[in-house]
Amino acid sequence: SEYKIDATYLSPHVNMASRMMSACKHYGVTLLLSESVQELMSETAKTQLRNVDRVTVKGSVRVQKIFTFDARHKGADFFLFSRSDDLADIDAEQYVPSIWTTDQDLQAMRHHVTDDFESEFNAGMKAYYAGDWPAAIRKLESANEIMVEAAMEEGYLHDEMDNTPDRKELYRAETADGPCSYLVNFMKSKGGVAPDGWAGWHPLLSK
Repeated sequence: SEYKIDATYLSPHVNMASRMMSACKHYGVTLLLSESVQELMSETAKTQLRNVDRVTVKGSVRVQKIFTFDARHKGADFFLFSRSDDLADIDAEQYVPSIWTTDQDLQAMRHHVTDDFESEFNAGMKAYYAGDWPAAIRKLESANEIMVEAAMEEGYLHDEMDNTPDRKELYRAETADGPCSYLVNFMKSKGGVAPDGWAGWHPLLSK
């Protein structure tokens, strides 16, 4: 029947979406996209996504890259807070791909992502995929430090945590990069050395 055809088609996509949602907690992000979704986005939007791993999900043999969009609402000075709902709706209706690089609020939410961070993270991912895990661990730990330092320099969470005990450690935990931490912990859990036959991917952890 037509219903069965549609269900058969949608099932793997719904399954992947569910896995992405549950995997967010592992990678310490609020958003994860599969490669299938990334391929549907505009070229400008694709440049704003960060590849954080390559995995398979339960029930599928397809190896896919997974992506996140780096954005933090805490510490951002939102432009839209001064806009009425009607004006905000008009902005949404007039969407163009360039919004990813020009919108004030999107830029404010990405203040913790620096060029130095992206360079170090990308180098770490290249080593991770290639199986040079000692180098990958060094690069990703370095990238994480860059993100934490950038947040500290910009006063990220300063007002919220100013009088908090053990402020420095809490600050570090709040501003650290989730994907860096996840990948470093994953590699260290395997002894810090890529296993024999490493092909640059692994099964995605279950819920």
